[in-house]
Amino acid sequence: MSIKRLVQGFLFGTTKLMDWTSIFVLALIAVQLGIVVILRYVFFINFRWFEQSSSILFFYLVFIPAGLLSRSNQHLNVEVLLEYLQKREKRKALWILHLLLRLTEALFCALVLYLAWEYTVHLIEVNATFDFEFFGRRIPQWTTSIALILGFFLMLLFTVEVLIVSLMKKKI
Repeated sequence: MSIKRLVQGFLFGTTKLMDWTSIFVLALIAVQLGIVVILRYVFFINFRWFEQSSSILFFYLVFIPAGLLSRSNQHLNVEVLLEYLQKREKRKALWILHLLLRLTEALFCALVLYLAWEYTVHLIEVNATFDFEFFGRRIPQWTTSIALILGFFLMLLFTVEVLIVSLMKKKI
């Protein structure tokens, strides 16, 4: 089995796993918020745990799909410049613009990934927790910053993949 197929299989598997994870997280948030509404307005009971865990899960719901969108090239485009170059049929300029956009995106993702990592390590070192308790315990704040790390790692991974594929196509 070639390395190319192995890497493509890994990336495809990761994409599918994260896609299903996002769907599961969305369903879980919907169920939790439904339970919160019923408990609050029917039984006059307030469980802060459901509200807080929904907030934490929302971070994962935002950043994991953001990483997935980078694989299908569905964000960070300069539409006006792209349309201008497409109308003028400037293929080489379009290719260079595509590479520059992906390179900029990769550098941005790498920077945010690094900063998210440093921030998470800091939160762990100082043992920062949320103000509210979940089942009698205060939840560490790093639980939300992990979503940043996951999302931007996926964005970086898939952006580098697109960048490499684009470079390979031009050479062939």
